Amino acid sequence: MKLSTRAEYGVRILVALARAEGDGPQSLTAMARSEKLPHAYLEQLVRDLRRAALVTATRGKAGGYQLSRPASEISLVEAVRALDGPLLEMPCAGPDNLEVCDRPQDCSVHELFSRVHDSLEDTLSATSLADVVATAGGPPYPMAVRRRRAALHAAQNAAATSMTSTAAASAQAPVPAAPTR
Repeated sequence: MKLSTRAEYGVRILVALARAEGDGPQSLTAMARSEKLPHAYLEQLVRDLRRAALVTATRGKAGGYQLSRPASEISLVEAVRALDGPLLEMPCAGPDNLEVCDRPQDCSVHELFSRVHDSLEDTLSATSLADVVATAGGPPYPMAVRRRRAALHAAQNAAATSMTSTAAASAQAPVPAAPTR
């Protein structure tokens, strides 16, 4: 399986927008320049990302593009499907698509490619743009810096999860009665 250039460039644009989250609309020209990607090609990709409701456009002098939802709510599976269509170009890939196959019985590789499809879908579904931003150091950063950023992101997620579970537990804990004298 090979992800297309469309998927790579489109995800790079989404990551650039995720990095600029909260800074308002971003110019496609500036993103093309910073990512070293062809502007005309990015216009086509952004059109598909808008159709998939992953980005929104703002017209005018201060216009540009921004994510339509928080980066933590946009999974890579959404992005890849918006840009490339189905994850695997096999008529029977996936658990619900066996009926599409014109063979009278499962072929010898159906189970294998079904597992490949499920694994790819699970991984891309579990990865949000915020995860990519947190772990992607960018070209100038060495692997050690990217590992530190990934560890920091994991620690922040763990802290947020523990605070949420602690708050939920304290909300359910009985309040001790005030001592009487």
